[in-house]
Amino acid sequence: MSKANNTNWFSNCCAHLLEDPMTSVKVLVPSVAIEVILHKKIWQKTSLRTLTLCLAGINAYWFATTLNWSFLETPFFLKSPHLTDEQKIGYGRQRFNWLNKIEIAVTVLGLDLYCEWRKRIIDNNGYIDACLARSIWIPATVTAIQAVYLLPKLNEKAKQNTLTTTVNDKCAAFPKSHRAYIGFEAVKLTGLAVAGLRFGRMLTL
Repeated sequence: MSKANNTNWFSNCCAHLLEDPMTSVKVLVPSVAIEVILHKKIWQKTSLRTLTLCLAGINAYWFATTLNWSFLETPFFLKSPHLTDEQKIGYGRQRFNWLNKIEIAVTVLGLDLYCEWRKRIIDNNGYIDACLARSIWIPATVTAIQAVYLLPKLNEKAKQNTLTTTVNDKCAAFPKSHRAYIGFEAVKLTGLAVAGLRFGRMLTL
């Protein structure tokens, strides 16, 4: 098999994996299994300050990655004159699918760290305000909605439009779904920003 054929085979496998509705479950299950091990071996023995540092770092990194991929890099990338409209649609869809699968694993890690951190705070008669709790659960909820509903819907419509319409029609065929996805990304960014700032501030006290 030639190098070109190997590359095409790998690309097709990746595309099939990303567009498979069950891929999110295939990422979630091993992520949870690995996190169970990490929880027992590491997080239960980690100091409260280190947990806080990890939570601040995860939320800050997730915020920066989402901001870059969703609002900076990908929009500029899709305006490249060297790509056809078909390629732009395909590449954009794959990038968002990859990002979502990574976010599923990060969500599992972040929620486990938060639950252990919350337990330590409560055990020491501490108080966790509702704003911080919401800022943790909002990104996780948005990621789940995107994985279960929005991305499969966008993938399905993009496939249908590739076969039946022109590129201009494609852009008009699912603007509501695309706008909804970007809107949820903005909500996710808000939650991540609040959580990152709150945990970061705790490290200065």
